[in-house]
Amino acid sequence: MKLKVNYRAGRFTPTVRVALAEPRDERLQQLRERIEAEFAHLRDARGHLVKLALNEAEALAMQTSFPHLVFPTLAQEKVGAVAVWHQRQAALQRNESTLAFAA
Repeated sequence: MKLKVNYRAGRFTPTVRVALAEPRDERLQQLRERIEAEFAHLRDARGHLVKLALNEAEALAMQTSFPHLVFPTLAQEKVGAVAVWHQRQAALQRNESTLAFAA
C-alpha cells in the first residue's frame, strides 16, 4: 500500500492498487460453464446473481490447495441457493398478487 499526501486535509491518505486478475484456469472455466448450463433456467431471471455466486465460489475455491475439487461442489451449492431463493420469491409474488386481487 502506498501513502499519498492530501495537502488540503494535511494528512496522508492510503491508496490501494489492485493487480489485474490472473487469467482463469481453463479447467475451472469449463467447470463454470457446465454449472451455468445446468442452471440455465435462471439465466434470464437471475443471471447476475448466478454470476455473483459463481464468482464467490471460485474465489473461495482458489484459496484452497485443490480448487478443481472444491469449486464444483461449492458452486452448485451457491447457485442452488440462488435457485431456491428465486423460487421463494416467485411464490411470494404469486401470493401477493392473489391477495391484492382479493382486496
